[in-house]
Amino acid sequence: MRPARDELFDWILTLGPASKYNLTPSGLSEPDLRSMGVDTSFERFAAEKDEHERVFAEEVAELYGVEPENVTLTNGGSEAIFLAYSVLGATRAAVPLPNYPPMFTVPKSLGFEVQSSLTAKALPSGSMFGLTDPNNPTGKSLDVREVEMLADSAKSSATIYINETYREFTFPGRPRTHFGQANNVVTSNTMTKFFGLGRLRVGWILADKRKARRLLYAKWAVSGHDSAYSLWIATQALRRRSKFVERARQIYSRNAGLVRKFLRETEGVSAELGVAPFCLVRYKGRRASIAFSREILDRTGVLISPGDFFRAPGAFRLCFSTGEETLKGGLAALSEFFNKQSF
Repeated sequence: MRPARDELFDWILTLGPASKYNLTPSGLSEPDLRSMGVDTSFERFAAEKDEHERVFAEEVAELYGVEPENVTLTNGGSEAIFLAYSVLGATRAAVPLPNYPPMFTVPKSLGFEVQSSLTAKALPSGSMFGLTDPNNPTGKSLDVREVEMLADSAKSSATIYINETYREFTFPGRPRTHFGQANNVVTSNTMTKFFGLGRLRVGWILADKRKARRLLYAKWAVSGHDSAYSLWIATQALRRRSKFVERARQIYSRNAGLVRKFLRETEGVSAELGVAPFCLVRYKGRRASIAFSREILDRTGVLISPGDFFRAPGAFRLCFSTGEETLKGGLAALSEFFNKQSF
């Protein structure tokens, strides 16, 4: 394995602390767990004798209407991506662009030949199709019928892997998943973005029982077990999902309104909002997105994610999952900057 550099992570970790308005975080901030009815007492956790991995897997299974044996727990979404590609892939991957960088840097790191075509016939047996739903960075949902057609055309010769990290933002009554559409469809999710519980590092993969067993063996080899304490808290959060749904709905609705106002009042930029708390903003001119984003940071204090990291030149990803005051300040600074440009 030759790890490929993830430019997005490097950008955020390096420049985030120095920014005045950090508009790169794509997940909701951590909630006040006590107000959500979640007990965080370590003493109470330690006094319980539950098998927390089993209990959490059962909770996820009930949520999606699947069997616990279909659930493989992971240390957040990043491990899920790594396990999916390393266990279920072979030598080639198809990842449509633009997309979340790890979806194409992970298979590249594993030595895969990575292409952006989604033509099933073009890939040999054992290939992977890597999708995000909603798409990251556009925030737009996949067409369910297109996924069905892709899965049917690939049949058992390839695996359709769909990262569903932001799918809860569609606000269904019950969480939706593409898992179950066909035996070759595998999905993953995490407590990080929608629930705002990134520090727990809790995620999961849904796969048929044979694939799930292979993923579990790889999980044991890579990281062993998830934190029992994190799983204890995450289980409580899932059981109180309605509170987290309402919180997410309010934050998205408020912040999306601010972004729409910014787009109406700002020259030289355009975007279409999807269902996730971010969008891909196109700007006029031929400025390279990395250099341009760095100039914006230097002149306004606003940190955004260059589109080139997602393979979307001439654009940047604008996240609006942050607090209201930070978002208002950042959007105002961005608007002033762009309105002074000559396109």
